Amino acid sequence: MSQQKVDQKKLDKKNRRSILRKKKAEEIASIVVASVIGLAIVGWVGFSIYTKVQDSAKANATYEYNEVDTSAIQDYLSDLSAE
Repeated sequence: MSQQKVDQKKLDKKNRRSILRKKKAEEIASIVVASVIGLAIVGWVGFSIYTKVQDSAKANATYEYNEVDTSAIQDYLSDLSAE
């Protein structure tokens, strides 16, 4: 082996803990970033579906108002109070 390779191996052995710590930190950071992106995508899709459902519910909602003729009841009640 050349002296350069020997020196590199010694340096790697000396700094092994810090190198491993950096690799673990990079792995954790990549997992966190991927999780945040995944959650953002799932949240966006869920919100989009929710808004579409709400919009279609508003569009399909029909409000029917039925008028009730209460004149017969009013006549009956006035007859009862008159007697």
